[in-house]
Amino acid sequence: MTLLGIMRLGTGPLMFLIILLSVFGPLSTDMYLSGLPQMVLDFDTDEATLNMSLYMFMLVLSFSILIMGPISDKYGRKRILILTMTIYVLSNLACCFVDNIWLFILLRMVQAFGGAGAMVSAFALIKDCFEGPERARILSITATLGILGPMLSPVIGTVLINAYGWHSTFYAPALVGMTCLVMGAMLPGSLPEERLSGTIMSSLGRLGAVVRDKGFTMFMMMICIFTMAQLAYISVSSYIYQENFGLSTTEYSLALCGACILALVLSNIVRRLGLSNMGVVKVVFALGILSMVMMATVAHFGWLWFMLSIVPCCSNTITARAFGYVILMNHHDGDNGSVSSVLNFNTFILAFFGMIIASNFPSDMFIMAIAAVLAICCTIFVVMWYLLRKNGYPVKGLVES
Repeated sequence: MTLLGIMRLGTGPLMFLIILLSVFGPLSTDMYLSGLPQMVLDFDTDEATLNMSLYMFMLVLSFSILIMGPISDKYGRKRILILTMTIYVLSNLACCFVDNIWLFILLRMVQAFGGAGAMVSAFALIKDCFEGPERARILSITATLGILGPMLSPVIGTVLINAYGWHSTFYAPALVGMTCLVMGAMLPGSLPEERLSGTIMSSLGRLGAVVRDKGFTMFMMMICIFTMAQLAYISVSSYIYQENFGLSTTEYSLALCGACILALVLSNIVRRLGLSNMGVVKVVFALGILSMVMMATVAHFGWLWFMLSIVPCCSNTITARAFGYVILMNHHDGDNGSVSSVLNFNTFILAFFGMIIASNFPSDMFIMAIAAVLAICCTIFVVMWYLLRKNGYPVKGLVES
């Protein structure tokens, strides 16, 4: 660990800041999901229009993440974090005081831009300030939180909405954002130590250098691809649990929480097996196939079967990212912000497509929509793996000697 990274915050607070920053995007995605029926009435709109606030948030978050990393490599983590956290806090507060649906959607897009700065800063700070086993441990924690965030945010949101109304799902993130803003102001202004030189456009050009690395890109697609299925599940889960299976709002949130717990247990079992990287790759694929088969065959028998059908998918996403992010962050020397941007962009743009695909199926076929997205994920996974093998696994640290 570098002394520079902890000089003013201390190791514990720095780790706490990184963890908070890493969950901004996932927690902000759909915290107000259980409050959608009331929001439709408050905004005098329809569900399709209100759902745009979910899709557009995800889309803006994806592209904002893509450009934010190289900019932070050039101008420093502290500046970018203070700017984006200020935007994030103000846009969250503004969401509580508007009654026009289109203005609300616009504010959600601004909120996504602020959240992007937080997520890029989180992963870049891990590589700036930690190394070796400690870096791997923190990357594993943040990768897991990034997967569980979209599933846990409706659970947290349901508690807040039942107690204080849907506005509280924007006040609470604003408070967290303010905390990160204060802590971010305590970061050394010299991070990263090696800055990108040249113009902003040349800084953004570093993204191309990362993406042109075929081994990096193929392996990144493999470890992120099942996020598409997970967010497809999240986007239609409230309709399936509440309308198809008759669960209440609270029961729906408990079902999401139950899937998270079981996914964590399953991924922990996989971790304790002590598999090689090649073994982990095979297990991730096998879990994806299992989830697809269960979703296509038994998920419609009841809410419990539906919940159990998504558990292997969530577990393999946690497992894949926990070991894959460590490999990918170590694959490129320098360009920490650019690597972080590409990784997070890939994750959230896949999530965006998953939400769009599932939501455009007829409501009585939502379960099969998730199965279809899982089939797409499994296909892309095996194609990327074939191409990596054909090219001799050009990813540093993927194949152990």
